Amino acid sequence: DPELKALWLRELDQMRARVAQVRAALVRTEQEGFGCDELAYLGRQSGMFSLLPLTDTQEAALTREHGIHVVKGGRVNVARLGPKDIPWLVRAVHDVMAPLA
Repeated sequence: DPELKALWLRELDQMRARVAQVRAALVRTEQEGFGCDELAYLGRQSGMFSLLPLTDTQEAALTREHGIHVVKGGRVNVARLGPKDIPWLVRAVHDVMAPLA
């Protein structure tokens, strides 16, 4: 049905734009809060998921200390992040990465 396809394409474009905004917010939040670009690569990617640069130990600390669960390998669902989640995630990632920095 052409009408349903047009609706689906509009919704797809809206979701794509939202994910791009979330990615840009992650980068901006890190730059403003930490003055660095460790996660800048997230802003250049597309899609619903990204890999965080975490070791197995850091992944476990992210879950244990911050209640943030990532799939082994640091895979995080960027699409599910809301405005309140972004600063929390950036702060938590920097917290678990700090001991090795």
